[in-house]
Amino acid sequence: MKERKRRPSGEASREHILETALRLFREKGFDGTTMRDIAATAGLSLGAAYYWFPSKEALVLAYYARQQDTHAEASRAALASLPDLRSRLGAVMHAKIDMLKDDRKLLRAILRSTLGADEPISVFSEETSAVRRQSIDIFLETIKADESIPEDARPLLAQMLWTLHLGLLLYFVNDTSEDLGKTRALVDGSLDLVCNLAPLLASPMLAPTREQITSLLSDAGLFAAKK
Repeated sequence: MKERKRRPSGEASREHILETALRLFREKGFDGTTMRDIAATAGLSLGAAYYWFPSKEALVLAYYARQQDTHAEASRAALASLPDLRSRLGAVMHAKIDMLKDDRKLLRAILRSTLGADEPISVFSEETSAVRRQSIDIFLETIKADESIPEDARPLLAQMLWTLHLGLLLYFVNDTSEDLGKTRALVDGSLDLVCNLAPLLASPMLAPTREQITSLLSDAGLFAAKK
């Protein structure tokens, strides 16, 4: 019973530390912010901050997980009412942009630490593997409603869409156009191309090629196959 009573306060403290850290990352950059800065700004001891988050990287990982949960919820709500592949993909991609549009400064602040696979907050690290898998799964759910795409082609197409979305997000965080107009146009144009090419990728004649590509990506550690 005692543990149950303390839990809300603990969750509130964790959220307070996370929000404080994200604000400081935006203001001072990821490298320019220390755990001591975060604890002091949050009005907590350094030990209390470390109790909830053992490192700055742990704070970023918590941010990733929270954003992924939010994106999954928004995407699934939209997918429930959209029948065709193009509109479904558009809903998923634009939901991500809508969700992150006010976080671009924060994303730029941590971007330098996301590229190396040896960095905990890298998009290709072991620490982000669960979030990465969840993100790919959203694209897989989007594809499954289209019966024209054979089952064996869906995981590869989902992986390719996830990779495309990484490239689009890299452009997005640096887009200075009004209302992110250039990013929106790039998303829509890219998805038009994907939907035009998807039937070719899904062709039974290309099944050996799909298998070869999947094997190539798997050997390189770039294919997140379901366990």
